[in-house]
Parts: sequence; C-alpha cells; structure tokens
Amino acid sequence: MTRTITAGSTIAGGSLTSTGGIKAAAKGKIRRTSRNMFLAVSAVVLAVFILVGLSAYAASIQHANNELIQENEYLQAEIDSFRSQIIEETKITRVEEIAKEEYGMVYQTSENCIVINESEEGSHNLAASIKSEAYN
Repeated sequence: MTRTITAGSTIAGGSLTSTGGIKAAAKGKIRRTSRNMFLAVSAVVLAVFILVGLSAYAASIQHANNELIQENEYLQAEIDSFRSQIIEETKITRVEEIAKEEYGMVYQTSENCIVINESEEGSHNLAASIKSEAYN
C-alpha cells in the first residue's frame, strides 16, 4: 500500500490524518455559525423595524381616535344646546306670545265670538252666519 504524505499530514497509530481536513471542518463550522449569527441579527433587526412601524401606526390611530372623541363631545354639546332651545321655544307661554305678536291671535270674548244655534230656522250655513255677523 502506498501512501503519499503531504505537508500538514501526520501518521498516527498507522492511519493518515490531514490537518488540512481539520481546518476545513473548522472553517465550515465557523461559516455555519457566522451564517446563523447573521440570520439571527437580521431577524432581530427586522422585528425591531416591524415593531417601530406598528407603534407608529398605533400612534396615528390613537391620534385620529382622540380627534373623533373631541368632535363627538363638541357635537353632543351642540345637541344639548338645541334640546334646551327646543324646550324653551315649545313652552306654552312662548307659543302664546308668538301667536299674539306675529299672528294677531286673541283669546275669545263675547265681542269676538259668533254663536250658531241650529234650533232657529233649521240649519244655517256656517259661512253665511259668519258673513252676516261680520258685515252687520
């Protein structure tokens, strides 16, 4: 059996081992470790960017939500104001005041009432009775 011995090879216990093979195995292990380390660091950096992006998005949503809350509070105050105005304008005293001032309405008295009595001369025409009272 012929064996070729190269630089970096040794004979130990009758077998030939190469220190170049050990170096290659060590380099491969270092490369795998470096690649795994790179992937881990890349994953951490990506996770940080995703977290920063999600935090910014959450902050913008919270800002929009706060604006909507303020707008709702303003609108609720306006609704309450309108409700109080409606209550004031529909009180009977206010309605009577508007009826008197703007429409000239008055309470009934004996001077401004017409009594229609159907027992006299059968049934009269209402319009004719009002006309006769107005022009006589």
